Amino acid sequence: MSARSASSGPSNPFDSSYGTEPEEPLAADVRNIHLTDHVPIILSHTSTNYYAWKTYFNLLFREYNLRDHVEGLSNFFTGNHDANWLAIDATLIRWFFLTVSPDIFHTVVRDGDDAYTVWTKINGLFTDNKLQRIVFLQQEFFGCHQKDSTINAYCLRLKTLSDELNNVGFKVGDEILLLTLTAILNEDFGNAVSNLTLMANPTYERAVPYLRLEERRMKQLRTRAAHTARAAGLSHGAPTPPSAPRPPVVTPHRCH
Repeated sequence: MSARSASSGPSNPFDSSYGTEPEEPLAADVRNIHLTDHVPIILSHTSTNYYAWKTYFNLLFREYNLRDHVEGLSNFFTGNHDANWLAIDATLIRWFFLTVSPDIFHTVVRDGDDAYTVWTKINGLFTDNKLQRIVFLQQEFFGCHQKDSTINAYCLRLKTLSDELNNVGFKVGDEILLLTLTAILNEDFGNAVSNLTLMANPTYERAVPYLRLEERRMKQLRTRAAHTARAAGLSHGAPTPPSAPRPPVVTPHRCH
């Protein structure tokens, strides 16, 4: 592990660990981590979830003091690492392979790679060729329409695409996100969009809960209208259905 200066330690001078390097976790403890509790998604080229995948892993690295393994601060091939460090490195590689789609696994897998190399190769699949990736994501983002989607599904899709664009260097600010959201909502939300323009300092985070409530309100109105129509039909009396025709009476033939 790399040495760290005292200034990078905790800011609390009364902390007994002030000025010391965080203790390396034990390989056994790292192996016992329930990975799906920390990274609950599978990275895929078709799911637009790279930003979320990377964010979950970065939190996991911070929580268990594992950043040195993926930041290239230590040279894997110097032979200066003990068995505990090497075991942790192998666990991280296994984590990466378990949270990517089969095509990504077969693209990056190679014997002898350390966790830093695997991490770098997987990230490179989603950060290289930035110009082409920006063009592709822009087309999806600005061409995203609600159609039959719920507000939750539609807003999640739009926010996911904006996160991916921000991640590759194309800034999608809150104003663009909000304008895009309201511009391509279904016509049913016309009044809701007008009301949003009257909101003081409207933001995407404030607009989404409002649209969810508006969706619930419209659903309740439709349900109430359907119940009213059904009740009106019953009060006027439904027409009596015609009775089924009686079968003809067959007179038995008598022999003489």
